[in-house]
Formats: sequence, C-alpha cells, structure tokens
Amino acid sequence: MRHPMSWLLLSVLATTLLTACSTPTEKVVRRPTLGEFMPYTPLSSEPPETVNADKLQQVYQSLLALAPAADVRQKVLYRLSQLNTQQLERMALPPAAEQQALASLIAQYQQLLQAYPDDLNNELIRYQLARALDLSGDNAAAQQQMQRLLQQFPRSEFAAELWFRIGDIDYSQANYSAALKAFNQVLGFAKTELKLHALYMRGWSHFQLQQYAQADEAFLLALDMTAQPNSLDEQQSLQQELQRILSISLSYQEQASSLLALLQRTPYQDKAAERRPLAFQAQLFQGLADFLFEKDLQQAALDSYRQFITYQPFALEAAQMQLKIVQYHLAQADAAAAEQAQLRFVSLFGPASAFWQKALPREQADLAPILAQYLDYFARQRYQLAQQAAVPEQASLFAEAVPFWQQLLVIQPFVAAEQVDDSLLWPDDVRYLLAESLAASGQPKPALALYQQLGYGVVELNARNVNAEQAAYRALLLSERIFNTASAHNSADVTELSAHWWHEQNQFVRWHSRHPAAQQIALNQLTDQYQRQAFADVASFARRVTEWPHPELSQPALVNEARFIVSQTLLAQDDFAAAEQSIEPLLALYQNDASELGRSRTQLLTAQRASAIYQQAQLGYLSVGAQLAHLQRLLALPTSEYHQSAAYQQISLQLEQQAWAEAIELMLAYQQQYPNSTEQTAISLALLNSYEQLQDWQQAADLLSAQIERLAEGAEQQSLLAKAADYYLRAGNRDAARSAYRRYANRYPEPHLAAQEARAVLVQLYQADNDLTRRNFWYQQLVSAEQQQAQGTERSRYLAADAALQLGLYHSRLFEAVLLQQPLRDNLRKKQAHMTTAIEQLQMSMGWLVADFYSQAQYQVASLYQQMAGALLTSQRPKGLDALALEQYDLLLEEQAYPFEELAIEIHQQNAALVTQPLYDQWVAASFAKLAELSPARYRKPEVYLELADDAY
Repeated sequence: MRHPMSWLLLSVLATTLLTACSTPTEKVVRRPTLGEFMPYTPLSSEPPETVNADKLQQVYQSLLALAPAADVRQKVLYRLSQLNTQQLERMALPPAAEQQALASLIAQYQQLLQAYPDDLNNELIRYQLARALDLSGDNAAAQQQMQRLLQQFPRSEFAAELWFRIGDIDYSQANYSAALKAFNQVLGFAKTELKLHALYMRGWSHFQLQQYAQADEAFLLALDMTAQPNSLDEQQSLQQELQRILSISLSYQEQASSLLALLQRTPYQDKAAERRPLAFQAQLFQGLADFLFEKDLQQAALDSYRQFITYQPFALEAAQMQLKIVQYHLAQADAAAAEQAQLRFVSLFGPASAFWQKALPREQADLAPILAQYLDYFARQRYQLAQQAAVPEQASLFAEAVPFWQQLLVIQPFVAAEQVDDSLLWPDDVRYLLAESLAASGQPKPALALYQQLGYGVVELNARNVNAEQAAYRALLLSERIFNTASAHNSADVTELSAHWWHEQNQFVRWHSRHPAAQQIALNQLTDQYQRQAFADVASFARRVTEWPHPELSQPALVNEARFIVSQTLLAQDDFAAAEQSIEPLLALYQNDASELGRSRTQLLTAQRASAIYQQAQLGYLSVGAQLAHLQRLLALPTSEYHQSAAYQQISLQLEQQAWAEAIELMLAYQQQYPNSTEQTAISLALLNSYEQLQDWQQAADLLSAQIERLAEGAEQQSLLAKAADYYLRAGNRDAARSAYRRYANRYPEPHLAAQEARAVLVQLYQADNDLTRRNFWYQQLVSAEQQQAQGTERSRYLAADAALQLGLYHSRLFEAVLLQQPLRDNLRKKQAHMTTAIEQLQMSMGWLVADFYSQAQYQVASLYQQMAGALLTSQRPKGLDALALEQYDLLLEEQAYPFEELAIEIHQQNAALVTQPLYDQWVAASFAKLAELSPARYRKPEVYLELADDAY
C-alpha cells in the first residue's frame, strides 16, 4: 500500500480529471493535482515506530490466541487494525492485490465499530475506514463515514482533512456549492496545513460557479501564502498556477480594474490590504498583462500597466511598467503613442514628479539614463517647433520646452559617466537653451540669471555648442528688453532695471571686449549718457570708444559716431565755440562720404555749425558789435535755417541802437527775402515805427496803405486806414489824405466819434479847397450821422452842432443874397426857402445844446426873422401904383413884416435870457444890442445891462 498521503493525492488527481471534463469548452483550465505540489502528511495518533512492525503484529496475534480478557482483546484488535493499515501502506501491491487488502481492512474496521460502538478509539477507526473506502473507490461510502465521524466528533483532529476530502469528492462530482461549503469548513480551523489547498479549491469552486470575484479573493489569499521568501519549488509552481488562473478569472471581468478592486478589498494575511508587498502586487499586474498579451488583448494588457501605475505611483515597478508601455508602442511602430507614453513617463517619474521626491538614490540612478534620453529629446523637439512656429505661437511652445530643460539639468548628475549618451547635450548647453526658452516664453528674469551665470562664470563652460561670450551677449540683450518693457508700462521698478541694464553693459564691455558687438555697446552707453543729459560723463565714455583697447578691432564708423555725439554734447552744453570747432573736422569727413548717412550728417552738421555761430551771437555779455560780427559771419555761410533768424536779429540790434535808417534798409531787404515769414507783421510794425521815428510820414502812410490793401474789411483795416489818413495829412499829401478819410468815413460809420472826426477833417480839406458843395455835403453827413445816434458823445454833438450851425449860416447867406424885387413872388419863395432851411439847421444845432454854438444859432434865427421883416419893408414896389395904392401896399407890407419883427424880438429875448444859465458871450451881447434897437424903452438902460453883465460873469 502507498504512503498515507496517497489517499489525498489520488483524490485530488481524480477531482482534477473530473474538473477538466466538466469545464465548458471556452473555459477549459487545467487544475494540477496537489500531488504535483508540496506533499502533505496527516496527523496520526500513533507514535513513531521503534520496533519492527511484523514482529509487533506477531506479538498481538499471539495475545489473541491466549483469549485475553474482553478489554484486552479490544485493545489488541484495535492495535492490529492499525498495524495492518501501516503494513498495507508500506507495501507496493498490484492493483488487484491492493483492492483485496483494502477490502480486508474495511471488514476489520466495520467489525470493530460494530463490536465496540462506544469505544473512544472509534474516531481513529472510522477515519481509517473512510480512508480505506475512499482508496477502494467507494466514494459514497467513504463520504458517509466521513460525515458520521464529523457528526460524532465535530472537533476531531481529522476534521480538516475530512472536510477537505468531502469537498474534493463533491467537486469531482461537479457539486460545486457543496464542495465550497466543505472547503470553507476546512478554512474554519485556525491551524491546518490544508489551508493553502483549501483556498485553492475554494477558488476553483467559486470559479466553476462563475463567482469570479469570490474566486479571485480565494486565489489571492492562496497566492499571499505562496509569496513567502524561500518557498519550496512545489509552492512556486502552485504560485504560477494560481497567478494564471487568477488572470483567467480577471479576464472574464474588468481585467485590471477588477484586480485593483480585489487588492484593495482583500486583507493581506489578516492585516490591512495596504500591507501586501509592492513587488507581489506588481507581479500580479504583470502576470495579468502577460496573460492578456498572450490572448491578443493588447489594450487590456496596457491598461493593466496603467492601473498599477495609478495605484502605486511611487513604486519603481510602476516606472518599469510605463517603460514597457513605451516599448510596446515602439514595437508596434506607433511613434505618436510611444511619444505620449514617454511624456507620461517623464511626467510620472521625472524630477518634477512626486515619485522622484520620494525615490531612493538607487531608484533615481536606475531611471536617470532613460529620463535623460527622453528629456533631451522632448526639450529639443519643443525648442525646434517653437523656432519654426508662427510668432503668436512661439511663446507657448518655448514655455513647453522649459520644464524639459530644467528636468534634464536635474537628471544629468544622476547619470553615471559610463552611461552618458554622447548624442545628448552637455550641461551648459542645456542651461543656455533653457535660458533661451525662458526668455522667449515671457520669463525674462530667470533667463537673465542663467545667461549671466554662463557669461561671467570663473569656470570654463561644460558645453560643446555655446561659449561665455554668446551667453553674456544674450544677457545684455535680454536685460535691455526687460528695461524697455518696464519703461513702456511705467513699472515701479524701472529705475532698478535701468541700473541693472547699465551694469550689464559695463560688465560686457569689460569682460568681452573682443566680441564684435562690444564697441557698439560702449557706443550705446555713450549715447545713453548723452540722451540722459549726463554731459559731464560723455567725454570719458567717448574715449572708451575712440581709444578701443584692441585697435585692430576698432570700427571707424563707431569712432566717428562717438565724436559726433561729443559735438552734440557741446551744443547741448551751450559751449558753442567748442562745438563749432568739433563740427568742422566732422564736416570735412562727411562731405566726402557719398552714402545716405554722409549726406544726412553733412546737412545736419552744416545746420549745427550755423546754429553754433548763431548761438554765439546770442551771448548776452558780447557787445552789439561782436554780436553783429557773428551774425555777419553766419550770413556769409551757405543758406541755413538760422539765416532768417540772424537777419531778424540784425534788425533787432539796429533797432535797439535806434539806427533807424540802417534798420529800415535791413527790414526792406528782409521783407523781400522772406515774404512768407511769420515775422512780417512785426517787421512791418517796426518799419512803421522807424518811419515814425524819422517823421517820414509819407513812407509811413504808404506802408500802411499797402497793408490796408492786403486786409479784408474789419477792425484792423479800419485802424490802419485812420492812421494812414492822419499820416498823409501830416505829410501834406492832401489828395491822399482826403481819399483815405473819405474811404474811412464811407466804410466805417462805427465807432461813431471816429467817423465824425473823419468827416470833420474832410470838411476842413474841402473848405481849404473852397469846394463848398463837398464841404456842405460832409457838414450834412456830420448832422445826419449824429441824428441817427440815440446817444452820442459830447465831442460828436459838438461836431454836429457846429456842422448844423455852419449849414444854417450858409443858407442864411443864401437868404441874404436873394433880394425882394421883381419878380417878387419868385424871389420871395426862394428867400423863404433859404430862410426855412437855415432856421431848421440852426434849430438843429441848438438842439444839441452845445454852449459854443447855441447862442450864435439862436441869434442867427432872430436875425433871419429881423432880416425878413426888413426885406419885406424894403422890397421893390410894383410899378404903376398911384399914391393911394402905394400907401395901401406899404401898409400891407408892414402888416406882413410885423410878425417877423415880433418873433425876432422874442428870440433875442430868449437868447438874452441865457445869462441866467449862466451863459454870456458875444451873441448874447448882440441880442441885447438888437433888443435895445428894437425895444429901446425896455432895453436901452445901461445900468440894467451892466447888472446883467455883472450877473453873467
């Protein structure tokens, strides 16, 4: 008979065969027998043999022959059954002989149980009976005996083994639910060597019931037991089988997601699930991925890697799985997917990742070479794309390159020398490209710091593609850009940034004077000093350019520019004499230069030379003669923008000296040479003043007349016309004066008084010419204009009253000239008309109440009435009248003359009464005289007259 464990081995083998036969075709899975794994020795109540078994058997048989007591006999029989069992296990019998031996043992066990049903040893006997029945192939009888034993002895030392065998039999009969219960019973025992196998079979039972999640848990718990260090080969083989069947089960579910859920919910050896070793978890995910790849489920396999990476992001195995994803895509020639996987590798496990911060140095060293390779590639790729992109997109692409350069710099120290790929960039090359990317992506300050580090370091650069000069020059350009941006936005730190830029220029010129741009930068600094008006420093900065430390590298154009700036500085400092001296050689240089710059500089310097001379003429401490000499020197040069100013200043200086004749000559020349000058008005005024000072009224009036003709009607023309008329009058040019006054009076009725004055002058001019008609016309214009004024001035009323008086006197003289002679009627009508007109004018004069004319006008009115009365009385008598008729005619004339005489008396009385105003003049006195003649009884009294006279004065 075989080893005791052969019972279990045979049963498991049978179960496996049954399982294979009962599994659906699409789920055929071979479950190896337990006999292929670690052997198992069941517990035995017998101590190890110390004597020969055959000898003991003979001894016990001899005891039975002696017919011992019942209790002794029972013990002997029980012992013999054990010895027979052991003997069968040791023997290697043919199948038929073995079956005979088993049948004999079964009979012995049954007899013992029947004979001694209550014996305490029946637990062992029934266990042996069950074993024998099982080995003989009578599974039903064996299972019945096992169950009776378990009912009778539920905590038997054989219970775990028996439950396992019951489950095995149920499983072989495809009774998976019953088998599951049995295996669970096995696991219910705290300590049993069958736990691993029971978990294994429980998992299979769940699997056959398509309870995959429960099956997974059982398989995982079994795997946990096999995943111990120093496990036996049989356990390692079982572990592989468990891994495979677990992968199969997971493949029927959600693959990696199901595995992840399984790991999270399943405790590890009665501890939290998180305590399960990472390497073991990675092994499970890897096993699942391998299985899925084997089944051509590539995406599911890749997802297995991804699930583990997400679940255990800090595990080195996660990084290794990400690399496997990369390798898969490369093997598939899917460059885009491979690149994305590489990017994810960098993101998850690169220097910027949480993994890297927690990784051990050896882990960092493991990943550094591949990270360096990936980072170098992606940094260069983004950088190249940015260079080729349209301008609006460049900043964002350069920004994408920045983190790759930065991480590459972190990685490089971790790469061992023997692992360095010669195609990768060197550290300082990377720093330079990082600075370039930072600058182009809108991060100028960190870029500047990198450029400065590379450009002004004391250690030679570790680079193949860049040098310190390049980096320093880039730092200079970037510093300038930062400053200009801040200036454009009025940033608060613009002063500080300006100082930084200035320092950057100084440093570059000092460290890298052999750079092709160094002398230009020195010139820029000179230009900056000039523009900042730091004129005191211009000379020293100019020498840095003109006296370059490397003469063979000095650029003449830059030297000339520096000298040009010096000349501009002297001008700005008002050192015009020195500026003129510095301009002269520059002019000689640029006049021989046919380039655009040469032409423009020649034009500028020519003007500035003129300016320098002109400005020397402005120096206040110079004498007028010295100033005029400078001005004359300037005017001798080719025409410049300062010639006009110089000519004007000559005029001003001559006017200041009251050299009127010289000034006039210069002003006339100026007017011809600069007809469009804005100073023409001032020149005209000064020229007029000069004529006035010389009392050259004719020239002054002609100048004004010329100006008048250029002006439209308005206040300015009116003013000049009045003045021109006056000057013509002063010059004795009566015709021109009369024309100017007449034009003024006709065109400008306002202001009223000025117009009246012009009319009064016209009266005088026509009076002088004895042109009474035109004189009277302007007298009438004076009167009419004043009549139209609601309220004139005292002067205007004076002029109007005088004009009306003179018109009244004129018509009085016409009145006097008409004699009342035949034809009397016609002459009387003429005389009356003149009298009426004269009285109207005289009364109008009186209406303005001007004392100088009032009494005269009133006197003249009285005289007209008196003269009319006298003219009537002395008029020519009709011819042919007899004495009576003549007498009657004379009486009639007297009657006609009397009212006129009475009016004359009355008006003289009114005139005489003016003494009470008080007003007494020759016309009042004349009225008194006339009254004395006309009414002597009343007015020919000297004492009264004297009293009145005394009262008047």
